[in-house]
Amino acid sequence: MVKRYGVPTILAVAATVLMWSTTFASLRATLGYFSPGHLVFLRWWAAAILLLVYGAATGTRVPARRDLPAIVAAGLLGFTVYQIALANGQVGLTAGSAGFLINLAPMLTTLLAAGIGYDQTHKWTWIGLGVSTLGIVMLGSAKGGFGGSLPHAGLVLVAAASFAGYVLVSKPLLKRYRPIEVTTYAVVAGALPFVVWAPGSLAALSNAPTAGLLSLAYMAVVPGAISYVMWSRAVAGLPAGMAARFLYAIPVIGLGVAWVWLGEIPSLLAVTGGLVSVLGVALAARQPRPSAMPEPAIPVIEPASATPLSA
Repeated sequence: MVKRYGVPTILAVAATVLMWSTTFASLRATLGYFSPGHLVFLRWWAAAILLLVYGAATGTRVPARRDLPAIVAAGLLGFTVYQIALANGQVGLTAGSAGFLINLAPMLTTLLAAGIGYDQTHKWTWIGLGVSTLGIVMLGSAKGGFGGSLPHAGLVLVAAASFAGYVLVSKPLLKRYRPIEVTTYAVVAGALPFVVWAPGSLAALSNAPTAGLLSLAYMAVVPGAISYVMWSRAVAGLPAGMAARFLYAIPVIGLGVAWVWLGEIPSLLAVTGGLVSVLGVALAARQPRPSAMPEPAIPVIEPASATPLSA
């Protein structure tokens, strides 16, 4: 795996998984100080400004006009819809539960990628996805199920589908732009609609205690700007479906983060489900011998060449 795709790509995947594993605990904590609307506005406008300043200092290119529709679509899917749905959905869910539900995104990404010819699949893909999904079901059941929070769970599922679309829309852009450029374009495009929550945001910011400000800053920088750059780097070097399948590890690590940060103590069933989910990731990432790999029935879009990050 490492030799085939390169150390920088694998490190980018690992960094993304670790940073995004803290998202749900930090989001749950930050929602104690800000409304969902104020949170998405403050978090993603801060991230957008940070990326724009960095881009101005390092020579980020202006995107070509022909790529603007794809950039707008990536921004709407990966940030506008995803962040609004996730923030409002997590109001009624624990950090662990939201993490379990959002990680249906790898399944959706794989299905969509295979359907439009981006990726090839084989028996280990489906065995691994099935095992990982079983693990996530066990994790969710360990938290008492989602029957009492179906509207909020539905919003998180919308976020999962939106993120799957973002992965596939941004993939072709990574053939022409650096990962940090694609991330910057998408964050700026996706953050623009959040201005509807600008009124009252400064007042919420000024009234927030130090703990709230630190949590907000962390969300904007770590599981915000930096992690999305790392994710773009990972998607540039891996097939879209394979990159997404590594995200199954997020709720497992997130259990420990939620335990330390929020005091959400996982049950034995949750831990068992987490181990099953990790096993599924390993199975889904397994590659068959070249002789066993069938020729694709439709052309496959090759991954973009690995471009070194300037960050």
